[in-house]
Amino acid sequence: MSSFKSPPGVLAVVEMPDVASPSAESWSSQEDAAFGLAVDGLSDPGNLGTLMRTADWFGLSGIWVSEDVVDPYNPKVVQASMGAIFRVKVWEASMLSLMKDMSSCGVRTFGLAMDGEDVWSMKGVPGAPQKWLAVLGSESHGLTEAVSSECQSKVHIPGAGKTESLNATMAAGMVMGEWFARSRSGGR
Repeated sequence: MSSFKSPPGVLAVVEMPDVASPSAESWSSQEDAAFGLAVDGLSDPGNLGTLMRTADWFGLSGIWVSEDVVDPYNPKVVQASMGAIFRVKVWEASMLSLMKDMSSCGVRTFGLAMDGEDVWSMKGVPGAPQKWLAVLGSESHGLTEAVSSECQSKVHIPGAGKTESLNATMAAGMVMGEWFARSRSGGR
């Protein structure tokens, strides 16, 4: 029983979670909540599933998604998550409200954007012990203008090749990796 031509051969019956989004205040006050990820407009199910898997790898307990993100329980999302969907909560939220609430709690919000600062050379900002909220836009359009203008800063992943852009999930994974490295070294 599967919607795929080549199913993995595993079937599970799982109750749909009723996961309420934590308030910005309660999330930011958690000791282990140093990095948050919000996703605005991502439409590819494989990207969202892989993003959940990557978030799980770096220890995030959940991610926020806007109302126009692909259904987190789409079969392709579930398959691409490789089980991370059972460990990483998905909270639906208005990006603008979430960003404003996080900013008011002292969380630094920044967007992943081509016109942002080089993430590898940022000095004195995002890193332990400061809390981050990274906002990732859609694969083809990036951040919306409204979300982009609400970001306190923007970062990009510099490259040396000729490719126009990175896959959205790959870029988010690199930013999560940078946060992880900074949190382990006490910032840079």
